[in-house]
Formats: sequence, C-alpha cells, structure tokens
Amino acid sequence: MFEFSNQNRNKDVLVTGLGLVTPLGCSANATWNAMLAGHRAGRSLTRDDIDHFDQLSAMEGLALQGAAVDFATVAMRLECSQLLETVPANASGAWRSEPMVAMSLVALAEAMSHAGLRCSDLKPERTAVVFGSSKGGLRSTEWLAEALAARRTLKLQMATVGTGDDAEERFSQPAIQLQNDSADLWNCGVQPDSATRAITALTGATIASSCPVAACATGLIAFLQGAAMIHRGECDVCIVGSADAGLRSSVLASFHRLRVTSRNRDAAAACRPFDKSRDGFVVGEGAGLAVLESRAHATARHAKAIARIVAGGWLNDPTGMTQVDESGAVVSEVLKRTMNLRGRSPDILSLHGTGTESNDLAEARGIQMAFGANVPQCFGMKGSIGHLLGAAGSVETVLTLLALNHQQIPGTTNLTTVDERCRIPLQPHARKMPYMQKAAKLSLGFGGHVACGVFVLD
Repeated sequence: MFEFSNQNRNKDVLVTGLGLVTPLGCSANATWNAMLAGHRAGRSLTRDDIDHFDQLSAMEGLALQGAAVDFATVAMRLECSQLLETVPANASGAWRSEPMVAMSLVALAEAMSHAGLRCSDLKPERTAVVFGSSKGGLRSTEWLAEALAARRTLKLQMATVGTGDDAEERFSQPAIQLQNDSADLWNCGVQPDSATRAITALTGATIASSCPVAACATGLIAFLQGAAMIHRGECDVCIVGSADAGLRSSVLASFHRLRVTSRNRDAAAACRPFDKSRDGFVVGEGAGLAVLESRAHATARHAKAIARIVAGGWLNDPTGMTQVDESGAVVSEVLKRTMNLRGRSPDILSLHGTGTESNDLAEARGIQMAFGANVPQCFGMKGSIGHLLGAAGSVETVLTLLALNHQQIPGTTNLTTVDERCRIPLQPHARKMPYMQKAAKLSLGFGGHVACGVFVLD
C-alpha cells in the first residue's frame, strides 16, 4: 500500500490533465455529459462492427452486442491533433491502424492539452510513462496471423511451380510485402506495450516506459504505480492510464463460454450492476489517460490541479484465474488498508460493478465489512459505458475524478431493484453532491487483482 502524502508537499502527486475515448464519446467532457444525461452505450452489433458475424450469431444463447467506439471520430481527432506530425510514416501508419494505439494517442492529446503541456515541454530525464493494457492489439494480431498464413501459402505455391525466373517474378514481391507488413504490425500493434511505446516515443520519456498487465484492474494500478514514482522523486511528470480494443469475436466467444456476458437481448439495458436481475456485462472498448505531476513541477508552471492522489494499493485474491472470493474478504482488506492510511471514509466510492453475480457480491460484502455502518455513497458505471476490460480501471478513474470535480455522483445505470444481498447505498440516476472532498475507486480483475485508489480535491 502507498501513502502519497507527507510533510514535503513538493512531492504531492497532482492530476493535471485527463483524456478519454469511450463508447459514449471521444473526449472526457463528451463521455461525462453523456453519462450524466443517462445515455447507454450498449447496442446490437452488425456485420460492419465485428468479424465472424455469422459464426457468432449461430452460438447458442449469445447476445451479439457490445459498446463500440466511434473510430471514424477517433481517426479525425488524431488527424487534427498534430500529435503525429513529426513521426515517420511507417510508425504513424501502424499506430493509426491499430485501434488500441489510436485511442490511446487521442486520449494523450486531450490530456496534454488539458494539462497545458506539449510533448516538447517535457524533460525526458524527468518524465515517465506507465500505461497498460490487458492484452495487445487484437486487430493487429489477427492481421499478423493472416499475413503469416498467406506467406506460408505463397511458399507452398512457389514450391509447387518451381524456383525459376517465372516463380520469382510472380511470388517474391508479394512475399516481401507481407513480410514487411507483418514486421510493422509486430513492432507497432501486436504487443501489450504497443500504446506504451507510442506514448513514450512521443513524449521522449527516459525514466520509465512501463506496461502493467493486471486484467481489468490494469488502469487503476497504472495510476498508482505512476504516483509512487513521482512521490519517490524519480520523475516530475508521469503519463498514466490504459487502453483496450477487445470488442473482437474471439473475446465475445470466450467470455460467452465463461458465462460472464449478459444474455439479455435488450443491449442498452443488458448490463445491470447490483440489480436483482443481473446476468453479466456488455463488452466495450476505450482508453483513459491522465497527466500526473509533482506539486513542485505543477506549481512552477502555474498548473491547476484536478485532484491529488493520496493513497492506494492492491492485493491478490487467490481464489482462481476467473473466480473471486464471494465472501468479500480480499475487497474488505484492501479497503481497510487503504482507508486506514488516510483516516476518514471517502464521500463517494466508485465500484468495479461488472453485473456478474460473483463480482457484485464480493464487492458489496467487502464494502460492508470494511465500512460497517459508515458505507459511503456508491456507484458503478458499466451499465452506461460497458465493461472496457483493460481500459476499465483508467476510464472509470478519470470519470471518478470528474465526479469529484463537478460535485456530482453518477447513477448506477440500469439499476431497478437492488439485490437484497448487496446492502450498499446505490441510486440509478446522477445527482448533485456538494461539499465532496474525497473519492475512492475500486477495481477487480481476472487473476485475483484487487486495487483501490484514493483521491482528494486539492
């Protein structure tokens, strides 16, 4: 566990810039306003949205739905940002073509603008990047697999027709092109740290270029790792967050077999965290990013703080790769350790809230054990934005910071009848909550990751 506050206020960790790409909008403000207005991103998918549409449609019980990002707007925003003006064409093209990287760079451009910074303003020797994902770029991975399969086919064809001049003329150039394309995809899109390396290249950061992979808790853990680096004095600025473009047929089919996605055919209402009728989540995609600075660095350039990170940490739930301890013991322990560092309970608590029975029970029971009769106001966002997988922790942390800043608590969308076993204060609609000073964020992930971060207005 970390406590990011002591007598040396210059080491305070401030959030000075935020950026989002979500199914509700391609900016932080667009997403926030749509969520407050009660918009819901879940919808039925079409052939234009997802590959292997016919095969997915034939899967028994599968509700073919998701929370998709508007990638036409992502491309337009990236084009207008001037972020890639000095980037070599081969790298720029690969970054634009991989959705996970493209979303990350749009979020980076927004967060840097929000912070009043340009990449050229940063001192590489005092800048770090901690930006994660729960997986690599799946679109690039699939393209690479297809390219390698085609390359093998070409080799077989060449072996069949012989090795004369005619064969070389017909097959050598396509084979070379496939090899070049697959190399670019491997270098720029396939690996989990693809977006991390792109952000590092643009910012010039030399202190760290770290890519945490902690399933659905990845984004929040990236925030906490970056804050720890600043607090230790290792850097002045840290770019933190995560991204995920997992709305692919392989992911939908896998999660369907795990029985964690909703089978409700009303896509907008399908994800119902903590509701008595819940039966799983709706897969989404997105990116969330923040600029963190030491107080000394932010003060020197007269930057305005959005919030201050004061505590956080994570523990492991050893129950199983895809199971959670429904008793809530691990959730309770991480909350107790984090809150004990800072005393007073938060005014609001942002939940992971997947809408699966086991996750919701684990969270609700852990919160009850940790806070007793003093449970803070709680809310979950996945009914509105979908489950963004590796991007969930960062996107929801950014939205929690906006809630703190705007003095409004979002509603738990699609909540109709609270499960009587989830005895925590929830409401279906957003409302004003003046005098908020402190917010906490919970994230849970497959593999046993249970994380919590605490934020205050500065």
